[in-house]
Parts: sequence; C-alpha cells; structure tokens
Amino acid sequence: MLSAVCNSPAKILGCQEVAMQCLLSISAVIVLLCNLLTSRILWQSTTRSQKTADKNCVVAGRVVTAATGSPLKSARVALVPEDSHSYRQLYATPSDSDGRFAFKDIVAGRYRFFASRAGFLDEYYKATSHDNDVILSLKDGEEVKGVLFRMTRAAVITGRVSNEDGEPMEGVEVTALSKPDEEDLEEESSLTNGMRLLQPASSAKTDDRGQYRIFGLEPGEYYVRADDVSSLNAVGDDSSLVREVVGSEYASVFYPGVTKVDQGQRISLKAGDEVEADVLMHRVKTVEITGRVVDPTGPSGHVSVSLEPVDDIGSDFDRQDTTDENGHFRLRNIPEGIYFIAVSKGNEQGGGYAALRARQKVEVAQENIELTIPLEIGATIRGRVNVNGLKALTIDRINIDLIPVDDEGLPSERGVVRKDGTFEIKSVYDGNYAVSVWGLERGSYVQSIRHGTDDVLEKGIQVGGESSAGKLEVTIGSEGAQLEGTIADGDGAPVIGAEARLDPDPITPYNRFRRLHIDTDQTGHFLLTDLAPGNYRVYARFPSSPASRAYKSEPQPLTLSEGDRKVIQVKLVKVEQ
Repeated sequence: MLSAVCNSPAKILGCQEVAMQCLLSISAVIVLLCNLLTSRILWQSTTRSQKTADKNCVVAGRVVTAATGSPLKSARVALVPEDSHSYRQLYATPSDSDGRFAFKDIVAGRYRFFASRAGFLDEYYKATSHDNDVILSLKDGEEVKGVLFRMTRAAVITGRVSNEDGEPMEGVEVTALSKPDEEDLEEESSLTNGMRLLQPASSAKTDDRGQYRIFGLEPGEYYVRADDVSSLNAVGDDSSLVREVVGSEYASVFYPGVTKVDQGQRISLKAGDEVEADVLMHRVKTVEITGRVVDPTGPSGHVSVSLEPVDDIGSDFDRQDTTDENGHFRLRNIPEGIYFIAVSKGNEQGGGYAALRARQKVEVAQENIELTIPLEIGATIRGRVNVNGLKALTIDRINIDLIPVDDEGLPSERGVVRKDGTFEIKSVYDGNYAVSVWGLERGSYVQSIRHGTDDVLEKGIQVGGESSAGKLEVTIGSEGAQLEGTIADGDGAPVIGAEARLDPDPITPYNRFRRLHIDTDQTGHFLLTDLAPGNYRVYARFPSSPASRAYKSEPQPLTLSEGDRKVIQVKLVKVEQ
C-alpha cells in the first residue's frame, strides 16, 4: 500500500519519513517490551532471593571469660552441622574486641554450636558441663540473639622428668590419665571383658631439659604417667637408631615415681590451675625375648615381630624386630609385664592378598624368654551386601568390621565392600566376633546380618574350624523407623542438654552397635532416625558430671516396626544416693 501511493519524488521522500517514523515507533515498542520483561525477570529474581533470605536464620551473641565476665577477642565461634553429610554448611567467625559475633544467612537445621580459644576449654551452647554438646535446632527464619558463651580457662600440668642421678630425660612421653564416668564403665564392662580403668586425656614430650607441659585439661583428678618410649626420638641419625633398636631400661612410672597406678599420687585440678608434677624414673631389670618364626614351608625370614603391653592405656611403648633369613628375632630391654607378641607376613593366596600371622600372650618376669612362633593363614570370611529399596546408595563406601568379643588382645578385622556388593575379610584369627557395619548413607539402616543360618546380631560369628564356613549376608534397608521426643524434669519443664539413650532389648555384645545416644536441643527435643525395627529400651540422664549424675529416668520399653514414626516423653527424676 505504501509503494502504491509513493509515485513521485516528493511523495517518495515523505513516505520514507513516514516509514522511518514507523520503524522508530516499532523500536520504541520493542525497547519498552524488553524493559518490561527485564523488570519482570529482575522482580522475580529479587522475590526468589527475598524468599530464600526470609528462610535463613540469624545467630548472634558474645564470648566472655567465666571468671570475670570480661570480653574475649578472637575466640572462634562455630556452627557445625549435626549431620556429617552436611559439613559443607559449616559456619565459623571470630569474636571482635568486645567479644561479639554474628552469623547471618544461616541455613535452617541442627548444629553443634560452640566457642573455642587457646588457653580455654571449648564451650558449647547451653551445655551444663564440658562433657556434652547441646544441639542448636534452627527453623526457617529463626533468630537466636543474646547468646553468651562463658569460657573457662583450661588447666595445666607441668614438670620435669629426671633419672635416679637427677639428670634430665629427653623424649619421655608424659600422659595425664583420668577415670571414665562410672556409669559408662559399668555399662561397657557388662558387654566386654572390661574397660580400661584409666583413659588418656592429653600428653606431651619432654624437651632437652626434661621439661614437659600438658595443657588444655578440664577440671578434675588425674594420674600422670611417664614412658621412655623408643620411637619418639627417631629422627634418622645413628643415636636415634640405636635407641629405637635397643629400647629403654627405664620402667614406665606414675607420678611421683612408682610402677603401680594404685601407688601413684592423684593430681586435683581446678579451672585455670597450673600444677607442677616432677617425675623420677629409675632403671629396672629387663630381659630379652628371642625366638624363631616358622611358616608351613620352614623358617620365615624378613618378617616383622612386634611387642605391645596388654594394658597399654594409650602408651607408645614399642619393641620390634625383623627376622633374619633363618627366622630368628631378638627383642631387647623388656621390663616385667604382660605383653602381646604379634607377627605378620604378606602372602599371595588364590589370586588375592592374605597374610600369615600369629599373636600370642607373653608374661615377662626375671628371666629371658625363647619362643618358637608358627605362622598360619587365618580364615577368610566372604559375604555380600544386599540392598532393599535403595537406588542411590554408594555401596562401595560401606565397611564391614569384625570386632572380637572374648579376647581383648585380638585386633578388629575389616572388609571393604566392592561395587557389586561382595566383600572379603582375610586372615581372621580363631575367635568370637561381633559384626559392625559403617559408612551407610542417610536414609539407610542395617536390616539384618546372617552367617549361614545364624542371626549374627544374636549369636555373633565363631571363627575356627568348620564354624567359619558359610557366607556373611548383610541386608541394608531403607524404611527405617524414627523416634522423637522430649526430656523433661519432675515439673514437666524441658531439660536442655540431657542425654537420650536407645538400647536394644536385650542388649548383647553382638547387637550393641545398635545402641544410640543423642543430646537434647535448646527446647529439650531429640530426634533419632534410620532405626532398625526391633525391641528397645529408652532412657535418659543428665551429662556425666558430679553435680548431675544423680538425675536419670526409668527405662521405657519400645517396639519399632519398619517405617514407624513414634513420639515419646521421658521424665528425669532425682535418684537417691
């Protein structure tokens, strides 16, 4: 139509102007539409960001000293996800000169919330003792402000270690040992052959002046033990080599210089204490253990032989040797005591790696000992992991452990699951074992463990002779049960930082790995997920501190079926002393 009316030069010029105006108008419309579309997109993006921000949480507060209330600068305050699969959402920030800290845009969830600083004990949010860590549970958009961490100064044990001539002893390991909680000790002793009466809290090595300093200790009572261990000074020179091979002629002693713990002097520490404890070490009569290692083909050369105390209580005591071509070994300077001697040799068996091994108990008195140690190939336990209802499970992250039940000297044995679900545990000593399965992902649980026709969670695995035959079948399920609840005091008020415990009923050495415990959050609430169906007992107690040990609950029986979602309330009562 435009070309029809534009039939003269003047008209053509006019038509061109009209056309240009039309084009400009169209361009303006396009720009307007683009601006509107961009505004819409920006509005939608801003709205989505605002919605996300609205869901995020804020946490703020101060860090001060417990003794004076003065602000603590440069304390590191952290929020660590309770779920180990979410560690990428870890938050940490230092406190400022006024002790203040603030977190913004925290994703809702359950966190371990604490402050740490050199020279002080870690302080957990609303914890009633240093043995428990209250979980901070954050809901969408929640703000927790006014948090106050009162940090307690750690205690220190320091001193000097010398020999009978008063000379300083370098490279001695000095360990502070504490007693475990009495209730934990009683529970563990009922399931195993016993629990160490003392547990290492922290340790330090002496310098060239014989000085040591053990720091970061909680208030409490400690024994101090000194060990002249050979491996600590191994730096590659000739002197270190001699020390490592020959060992020490000094007995391990407890402060102030006795060989038996019940003769040792306890050190009582209060917050911020620095107590001196000088230790005197003295030479003792030592003996040699010599012998010969043989395998089914004859003398076993170039085999590692090592010795370790039966009750090492965390000691780095180390005596070892390598057999010569005739299988002979020699372990020198062994003080009186009871030890395990262990021998291991690699061996290719049936296309896979196995080991020829031996382990036996040795009692050392005043005379030298000579042994012949035969090596044997232990049993191979084969099995498969079966998965029910799980499609995305990373099966080759699962590990299967055999845990000895009867003989505390036996080591645990491990098998790693292959991608096809099969596994092998090689070179297993004869003995009685429980099975522990770990490395499971969230949303899965151990449904059953069977060895042949036997229920392993009921009978365990007996290794030795024909009893080792049969395949170990581990079944992983996806429809685990869930238990949530609250722990309250006698007046019905929620208890923060109480410990909820869930035990199989009855609990045995073979199913004790299903035992679970969790601390309540700031509302007295707890949540346990991915639970195996079965019978349980639920009970609660306050953290293991002298002031709170007298509060616990009566056990409640509980039966969980697959997929259950149960809610309970547990009431703490004061137990008469």
